[in-house]
Amino acid sequence: MEDSFHREILEAHSDSPFFQGSLVDFNHSGMWTSEKTGNKSKVELLVKNSQILQISFRVQGSALSLACSSLMCAQIKGMCLSESRKLGERVIIYVEKGIDFSLPGDLIVYQTISRFPDRHDCSLLSWRALMKALPMP
Repeated sequence: MEDSFHREILEAHSDSPFFQGSLVDFNHSGMWTSEKTGNKSKVELLVKNSQILQISFRVQGSALSLACSSLMCAQIKGMCLSESRKLGERVIIYVEKGIDFSLPGDLIVYQTISRFPDRHDCSLLSWRALMKALPMP
């Protein structure tokens, strides 16, 4: 069963996504193409002093991947690199393995998404691109 509050959050981000597009000035980027669907995501970051000052995404995929990309960017902007890497790892583990972490803010939607395996790939598309964009520690 889907949580109606989670659905509202996802619909709001799908209808009016934040951070969609390209950055003029960025110093890190990552791309991910799903082997399952062929959908793609690109994430661009402007990082200074280990803090994400700007973030953007472009996604070729479903409304869910668009919404989850917007949610991710809203949560990640302003974070330090190590915190954002840790959060990305936690979200991916939460969805793929069902290990329950406390996820901040609107990322609560992953409680519902994790129960639907056919939605995992789309919901993690930009998270995987983010992990490619983040410089290794």
